[in-house]
Amino acid sequence: MCAGGSEIAIVRRHWRSGSLTRALAANWKRWCGMNDLYRQAVSLSFFAKGAAATVGVLIIHAAFRVLEKTLPQRFGQADARYKVRKLIVFSGYFSILLFLAILFEDRLGRLSFAIGVVGAGVAVALQDVVASIAGAFSIGFSKLYAVGDRVQIGDTRGDVIDIGLLRTTLMETGNWVSRDLYNGRIARIPNSTVLRGSVFNYSQGFRFVWDEINVLFKITSDCQLAKAMLLRAANEAIGEYLVEAHRSWKVMSDNYQSANPPLEPTVALVVNAGSLEFTVSYVVNYTKRTAMKDQLFTKIVEEVANSDGRLEWASSAVIPMSPPGDAGHESKALLPSSSTLGAGHAADSR
Repeated sequence: MCAGGSEIAIVRRHWRSGSLTRALAANWKRWCGMNDLYRQAVSLSFFAKGAAATVGVLIIHAAFRVLEKTLPQRFGQADARYKVRKLIVFSGYFSILLFLAILFEDRLGRLSFAIGVVGAGVAVALQDVVASIAGAFSIGFSKLYAVGDRVQIGDTRGDVIDIGLLRTTLMETGNWVSRDLYNGRIARIPNSTVLRGSVFNYSQGFRFVWDEINVLFKITSDCQLAKAMLLRAANEAIGEYLVEAHRSWKVMSDNYQSANPPLEPTVALVVNAGSLEFTVSYVVNYTKRTAMKDQLFTKIVEEVANSDGRLEWASSAVIPMSPPGDAGHESKALLPSSSTLGAGHAADSR
């Protein structure tokens, strides 16, 4: 009550002194001035409004361009800077549309039919642009991917670094380098692609992938020792991932109806062209496939070297060959066996 009484007393004192009256009068004049400016803008001719629209759009664009360059720098985290930048960009678009709507308010009703006809023609002529805008809304509302996700759109794989109104920008991986390494190219993909094809997201839900390597030993190698050694090497390599992989799979199974596959490494054996071919399957973080293969093969090479001859690599076959037109002389060429070629192809294809 005391606080309320003191506030009333202050208002009365200002009212008596005339300062409050002057402040209200100044605000009223300012509002009336803005209202008069609005009325003058609405009463302009169509060509004058076109000129005013051009100048206004340029001013708004320049102002938001300055904000886009300066304001995000005040934020320390890259994610926060990106979100502020996108907010400024979309706010600029909205401000331009609002400005044009206010400026041409008195003509919108009369121009509605013409706008509809022109809009239909533009939609047909710019159907790819319209489809890309629809794709942008689909990406946002369906949560197909977000900035930072690793995705494959069509034949292009990479990390999403920007999602625009018309295009998605990827930092490409793979192609002529290992598939989880950047190759240095920036790929810009129309958003309409997501409406026509498949989108593979490595980052949503289960953040691991199944991978495998093939290892070839001679048929005379100790089969049980090889299998135990490969399983031990795989368990040691992915031990750091296994707990996190189980946790990640539980999160995905809570959102989707799926079976519970074994996440522990497995080793399978087939006999291929007179060699023992072991396939080691395991889960790995989608960004570390190459590093994991290097770690596994390094460990396997050490184990084979310490096996006292019980494990031997499947070697290339020596096949006698005669040069064309010289049947009397034989030359021996070192040619890879089919099993070795298969292993190499399998490794390269991954």
